[in-house]
Amino acid sequence: MKKLLIFTLTVFISASLFAQKQKQKDNPGKEKKEARDVVLGTEKKQPNNKSDRNVDVIWDGTKHADGEGAKYSKNQPAKVRAAFAKDYPNATSVSWSKYRGDWTASFNNGILRPVAVYHANGQRKDTRTVIQKTQLPKIIIDDIFKRRRNAQLGDVVKIEVPQPVKDIFRIKTTEGNAAHFIFYDADGKEVNYDY
Repeated sequence: MKKLLIFTLTVFISASLFAQKQKQKDNPGKEKKEARDVVLGTEKKQPNNKSDRNVDVIWDGTKHADGEGAKYSKNQPAKVRAAFAKDYPNATSVSWSKYRGDWTASFNNGILRPVAVYHANGQRKDTRTVIQKTQLPKIIIDDIFKRRRNAQLGDVVKIEVPQPVKDIFRIKTTEGNAAHFIFYDADGKEVNYDY
C-alpha cells in the first residue's frame, strides 16, 4: 500500500513539474515580467467591474501626455497622502494613480466610487463622481437641448472643486457619431475646464 502511494505521488509531482517546464518554454519570462510590472506599478489593469468603469468614464475625453490613461502607482508623496486622509477619512479601497502629473485616488465612499485629484504639494484640484442624468440641475438640461436639439445625453460627471469655485458638471453628449464634452457650473452657465 505504501509503495502504491509513493508511486502515485511521484507520478503526480513529475507531471506537475513537466507541465510547469512546458509552460515556461511556451512563454519564457512571462511570470518574471508580470511580477516586475506589479512591483513597478506598470501592470495593465482591465476594467472588470462597475467601479473600474466609473473611473474610465471620469477620464473619458481626456488623454495623458503619452497617449495613455492613468498610470497605477504606490509612491504618492506624503503631503498628498496626508491631504487625502484629512479630506476623506472614511475612504476605503483606495487605488492611487498618476495622471498628467497629478495624483489621483479612486476610492469607495459609501455607495459611490469618486476620484480625488491632488497636485504633488497636497493641494486638492477636484473630486469627480459619476452621477445619474436625473441628478443634473434642470437648468443645465434645458440649456443643452436649447443649444443642441439633436443631442443625446451620455455620462455625467460631477466635479467638486475647492471653494470659491462652484461645482462643475461634465456632460458627454452625442450628435450623430460625434461625442462632445460640455462643462456647466451649478447655475447652468457653460464654462471651460482643463481636464
